[in-house]
Amino acid sequence: MYTLSMSQIERIVFINRTIEEEGGVRTAQIATTYQISRRQVLRDIDYLRSNLEAPITYDAAKRWYTYTKEFTLFSNSNERILVLNAIYRSLARSQGIMSTLTDMLSEGLDSGVEKGYRSLSEKIMFITPVQDWPDYDIFNQVCSAMKSELRMTMHYKNARSELSVRHIEPLRLVNYSGRWYLLAFDLKHKQLRTFHLSRIISIVPIQGDRIQKRFGEEELDAFITSGYGIFMGKEVTYVTFRVYGWAKETLATQTWHKEQQLRTVKEGDAEALEVTLPAADLHEILSSLLAFGAAAKPISPPEFVQLYRDSLSDMQKNLEIPLM
Repeated sequence: MYTLSMSQIERIVFINRTIEEEGGVRTAQIATTYQISRRQVLRDIDYLRSNLEAPITYDAAKRWYTYTKEFTLFSNSNERILVLNAIYRSLARSQGIMSTLTDMLSEGLDSGVEKGYRSLSEKIMFITPVQDWPDYDIFNQVCSAMKSELRMTMHYKNARSELSVRHIEPLRLVNYSGRWYLLAFDLKHKQLRTFHLSRIISIVPIQGDRIQKRFGEEELDAFITSGYGIFMGKEVTYVTFRVYGWAKETLATQTWHKEQQLRTVKEGDAEALEVTLPAADLHEILSSLLAFGAAAKPISPPEFVQLYRDSLSDMQKNLEIPLM
């Protein structure tokens, strides 16, 4: 399989953008811009036509290459790569691992951006408030077990600080909202479970005890993306809530789940944004909704509304406890 170099990617992005913006592109224009031969330019054009199925053809009257019909290679490619590089640099710096190697990788990403955009690289920043970095020894052991397809014995502390020993089949490492989780098949409970990586006390591969092929890759992907949050599962509940004022404006630009549905509703003289999405765990979506305070309220199902009320009641009781 033919693999594009970063310099070729940059040229193909340039060819596509020039055709989109100017209607066509001349081989001499590409060759001069990138200091390459006409033969290399023609190879790039042939790659566009043959591998990317671009409707590109030579217009003899105008002596340039153009598209015979509307075609989008990837919209806003420069901007997308700049964002990707900003995320990469931010995560590397927060780990204190900026080095010659990471600089080279960052420059590799930048090489896919047209020259005129590269000066913007240091002006675009990515900051995430939550960065739950893994214990790399445990991370390494999980990766090794997945690579060797070995089961593992895990000592785990849950959110209530209860210790347990689990025998698992490690399947995926997932970062969700800045936190790392292990998706595994729990051999005792005979079901897929997610474990917060930072709560794993120790984990050891069981030599000779191999993982069984229970799930296809597509089945695991479907399980991971089934509902809102990291508490995944095949069984989901569709939750509906409304947000008002500042929360309405905030949520209108956010995607909590790929299957979410948004609609504007009237409540008297007020206007609310109503959101419906699937959730595998009601407590997780509840914690997100509570963050909006008085600017949000649950609508359905009844058990979600009751859970919300119980939480508010418990918070009220906490306020009534005298301070020491």
